[in-house]
Amino acid sequence: MPTITTPYGPVEALPGAEFHPDGSVRSCIPAIACPLNTPLGVLVPQFTANTQRKRQLPAMLFHPGGRLRNLPLEEQTVVPTPLGPLPAEQVTFHESGALKRLFPLNGTLSGFWTQEDEAGLAAPIILDTPLGPVEAPVISLYFSGEGRLRSLTLWPVLTLEVPCPLGSVTTRMGVSFYDSGAIRSLEPAAPTVVPTPIGPLTAFDPDAVGVNGDTNSLRFRENGSLLGLVTTAHAFDVVQENGRVRRIEPPLRRDPCDGQRQEVGPLALEFAGGRVTIGRPGQPRVSAAVTDVAAVPFHAPLPPMQRLCTMGAGTW
Repeated sequence: MPTITTPYGPVEALPGAEFHPDGSVRSCIPAIACPLNTPLGVLVPQFTANTQRKRQLPAMLFHPGGRLRNLPLEEQTVVPTPLGPLPAEQVTFHESGALKRLFPLNGTLSGFWTQEDEAGLAAPIILDTPLGPVEAPVISLYFSGEGRLRSLTLWPVLTLEVPCPLGSVTTRMGVSFYDSGAIRSLEPAAPTVVPTPIGPLTAFDPDAVGVNGDTNSLRFRENGSLLGLVTTAHAFDVVQENGRVRRIEPPLRRDPCDGQRQEVGPLALEFAGGRVTIGRPGQPRVSAAVTDVAAVPFHAPLPPMQRLCTMGAGTW
């Protein structure tokens, strides 16, 4: 087994370690227990993978120069964080050495170990957040290099009541913050009517993916004003420079579970400088003054009617 020298101590590694051009280690996988003196104290990188939950050996990753970037842990360990001591099975670091992300759990999802299995191990933790005290099981926490909470990511089945500039919004997946503590974005758990410069709109993103809570569909400026949202509930009539009205509708696509039914895709809106910009996947964005845009309700078309059997029809 090769011995990899790191600023945190030696690592007895499996073959296949990678190195940066400057000669410092890029990645390696420990073969035995190798306690390291990290910025969070002495931690033991993961070196076994012999259970249904942990069937793979993830690599330790390093920034150029040798500073830790990603560290999977052998066991869940309580580590110091800007929010106090918290349990972790994986931590990542900024290049400065400050804690970047913390994952209380780090099981490998597979046909043998499902998301539901992993979520069953998630215990609520108490967090002192810009929202106030929050008690919830989280997938991860993201910190700035200065130690400010930038986002928290929720387990998919969980929701959180978030007080935001629009009032209290039931939130899924996650919420992100500016360094000042102001809310940057959140993901509405259900269609939510919000006031906008072009009137009330129903905000909801059916395509939202809860990989992390860093970027969400309902977005705010640091001063609390609305920056953008995603909707499937409206089409928009836009008065063009030639005076004609162009209607922009949400895209339609085949429902993957029912080839006959069509489902509605999202439109993304952004507000700035008295204008609204409307984005539709695969098409150029359209920008117009807010006074030249009107929202109208939009509903997915009904599936085509099947021909009904009639008494006496056909050949007997």
